[in-house]
Amino acid sequence: MSIEPANGGESGPSDELAAEIDERAADGRMPGRRGLATRQRLLDATAEQLESCGYRDLKVVDIARTAGTSPATFYQYFPDAESAVLVQAAVLTEAWHEELQFLITGRDWSGDPDAAAHEVVDGFLTFWTDHRAILKVLDLASMEGDFRFRDLRTWLLNGATNALVDLVAAHDSDMDPKATAGVVIAMLAHVANHRPGLERWGADHDALVATVAGILRHAIVG
Repeated sequence: MSIEPANGGESGPSDELAAEIDERAADGRMPGRRGLATRQRLLDATAEQLESCGYRDLKVVDIARTAGTSPATFYQYFPDAESAVLVQAAVLTEAWHEELQFLITGRDWSGDPDAAAHEVVDGFLTFWTDHRAILKVLDLASMEGDFRFRDLRTWLLNGATNALVDLVAAHDSDMDPKATAGVVIAMLAHVANHRPGLERWGADHDALVATVAGILRHAIVG
């Protein structure tokens, strides 16, 4: 995995963050094929552990056991459990930054804005559900002021946010493009985070999608 360094979360990870998520082993050497495979097993085990325990409760010994290796092997690749989570978050960000942008741009907003809005909302909620564990970490650590996770969260959502800015501007809306895009992305993330509770309350998935899609459509095309 390689994420190009930049000067902050809006254009990519900072230089400091890019260095922290580098694939090099603890001794500075680049692992070979077997080493990279072991590293990936540890990352997969980290993701698996996050599904069943809180971020703050994550332990190296549990990650190593899940990966079928030892804590000593873990420390050859990562200094602590948080570093493994950070890399896992970076992998997600790299994989989905452009996908979330395309979720906005790859729609027929002029010909069928209702369908476009529904597809965006449904896709966003599905993405959040599929990656809920690591996204919860991004949210929690960002709110706590950890710039590394904040930069990754910003970079993850930046493509979709900028795509919305361009869409609102292109449709000559009375709404401010940047304010609208920021509010819409915040709304999508908030609804996605609270979807399980909303559904238990009685607002089912289809109703949530229809409601948020109606707001999104109005924000873009009026």
